[in-house]
Amino acid sequence: MTFHIENTGIINQSDTKWRDSQNYYGRVSRTLHWLTAALVILQFSVVLAWRGTGKNTVTLFLDSIGPHGSLGLLILVVTLVRLYWTWLNRKQRPPKAPGLGGRIASLVHMAFYMLLLFLPAFALLRQYGEGYEIRLYGMTMLPAAERHIAWMVAPADLLHSPLSWLLAGLMIGHIAMALIHRFWFKDNILARIAG
Repeated sequence: MTFHIENTGIINQSDTKWRDSQNYYGRVSRTLHWLTAALVILQFSVVLAWRGTGKNTVTLFLDSIGPHGSLGLLILVVTLVRLYWTWLNRKQRPPKAPGLGGRIASLVHMAFYMLLLFLPAFALLRQYGEGYEIRLYGMTMLPAAERHIAWMVAPADLLHSPLSWLLAGLMIGHIAMALIHRFWFKDNILARIAG
């Protein structure tokens, strides 16, 4: 999609629905946000179902929809696209809240992006370093390494699980704060991303 600039130097009205503005997030930002949320929730659902009930019809079904490695790779790709889109819209996004609350929100969002980048990256490094191929829903994206590569495996062995639980905690806090803004503060913070 291209964005047309009229002779007046103003972006066409139809294009503003797709791009961010000072008042709300555009369709692309909202779609990327909710796609990320769905992928991460599915990822945790699959992991928790396997840990809680082991191999059964439900866990095999969930795993067929969202194999752990494939979901991780998708989360990494969507996060990279989100970062690029955020950078393109950096001068026209809704402003952060002033004061301490705004600074905390900015730090939490930065932590989200870092976790959504590093968690799948560490896991993919570990998978490749352990001699397995990188696959996306059955398609080989990177052939298997021929040997065990310890430096690729070590970061994920050390950090993947604790950082995953940190991400889960941040998600719960993020959802709670969105609901607090909507029902207690009665502001439009949730509406800006909900559409």
